[in-house]
Amino acid sequence: MMRTLVLGGTGVFGGRLCRLLANDPLIDLTIAARDRVKVEAMATELGVAGLALDWRQDLDRALASQRFDVLIHVAGPFQGQDYAVAEACIRHGVHYLDLSDDRAFVCGIDRLDAAARAAGVFVCSGASTAPALTGAVLEQALQEGIAVDRVSFGIVPGNDAPRGRALIEAILSGAGKPIPDQPGRHVWGSLRRFAVSGLGRRWAASCDLPEPALFRERFGVAETYAGAGLELSILHLGLWLLAMPVRLGVLRSLRPAARPLAWIADRLRVFGTDRGGLRIDLEGAGGSRSWSLVAEGGDGPFVPATPAAALVRKLARGEVSQRGAMPCIGLLSLAEIEAEWVRAHLRIASGWGEDGASFRPSLYRRVLGRAYGAMSGAGQILHDGDVVSWSGRCTVEGTTRLAGRVLARLFGLPPAVADARIEVDFGMQGGRETWIRRVGGRTMRSEQYIGLRRPMGWIVERFGPFAFDLRLPVKDGRLELVMVGMRFAGVPLPRFCWPVIKAVETEDEEGRFRFDVEIGLPWIGRLVRYRGFLTGR
Repeated sequence: MMRTLVLGGTGVFGGRLCRLLANDPLIDLTIAARDRVKVEAMATELGVAGLALDWRQDLDRALASQRFDVLIHVAGPFQGQDYAVAEACIRHGVHYLDLSDDRAFVCGIDRLDAAARAAGVFVCSGASTAPALTGAVLEQALQEGIAVDRVSFGIVPGNDAPRGRALIEAILSGAGKPIPDQPGRHVWGSLRRFAVSGLGRRWAASCDLPEPALFRERFGVAETYAGAGLELSILHLGLWLLAMPVRLGVLRSLRPAARPLAWIADRLRVFGTDRGGLRIDLEGAGGSRSWSLVAEGGDGPFVPATPAAALVRKLARGEVSQRGAMPCIGLLSLAEIEAEWVRAHLRIASGWGEDGASFRPSLYRRVLGRAYGAMSGAGQILHDGDVVSWSGRCTVEGTTRLAGRVLARLFGLPPAVADARIEVDFGMQGGRETWIRRVGGRTMRSEQYIGLRRPMGWIVERFGPFAFDLRLPVKDGRLELVMVGMRFAGVPLPRFCWPVIKAVETEDEEGRFRFDVEIGLPWIGRLVRYRGFLTGR
């Protein structure tokens, strides 16, 4: 087992990294941070070792114990930080990774190359969103023969994302300052709008990230715009305005304002969402191409931790032969990073294209997580989304009441029929699915998606202005849809207004996808019940 020490393991990103690594049989994990109470609580929760450690004073002693093979440094901020941790690792023959995205820190790590080679250790900086993930996207495009002269990207977290002290200080310490080697650009200047499928348009501002220098040196990319943004315009544009005195040389830094600005941002958290993302645009002689990522359900803060998790797993498997000090470019493929999202059952989807039609994993895989494997084989094939057109036969039982017939007609519910052809088409866009059902000459159209601040295993299905929260328990190949909430035009409705829904998905003895759906109202009774089977067309 690779004995792994995570420094800053109780923080926003360090804690998530520990959760990603905790159950790997090849990794013997130790969580380290200064707060003993937090360390012990997380170590107990994850079933791993904990170490209360002030790395600025006690790191040498901890590494001298020869208890560790690799250290992952997540104790930021890295802006202005020296290489003391990496140098200590080199002295004690311990591999080193960090999650820094600071240009100066990441691009300067190669000054330790000779010492790291002499010690026979691997030293890597930037095993995070920037530059590991962005670099992996660019490399995949280049490997597919796409010429790239210009890159622009925006990292746009949801407003619900936790804001640790280190992150806030990192943002404010650089805001307004000029970016080296990028004439006319300042940190939190050069405003742009990025349209991320599934999120809409969001602001981004230029940041002092490693990609412009690394992409130019390694891939010959002439120009790179590296940006990040805040979901709420009032926060994003407010910070842009606050940074103006720094741009003009009136103030040295906004860092002293970290506490009051964090307080204001926390008060506004409820006005944002738990959805974040990333968009990367690649341009060259052959045209342009885009890649996007959408993280829902509050899983966005896992994204920066996944490259480090993928890289330490490769180390544990003996698949990293490099020794010396280097930025995290060319060490991970995009597939290896995306595999971390699937492994951890995160509600993160990604893909190429403008509309998000290619986003994977599928909606139900992200919603159900580990429970997805308990679905029937036919159900998994249908919900994987690779086959978008299905057809079969079904029986429809209607209602005898006039009010029920009127409502059924209004919602496009099918009329009673003993044996009818049913067709179902699926559309995917921005992490959402559109279901179009045709039976008995009528069409039912709905949209399914994860929804804001919904727990794992829930989905939202919307029919026009009506939205239904559905819990999806799975057992022995049987998936149920259990109603747990309802809204009209976004307004929650009391329980007595809810329809009665009984919906089950199974597989028959012939391996076909079977469905049995009944919809009714408490004061009217059954509106419709339709049941039958589907096969891919």
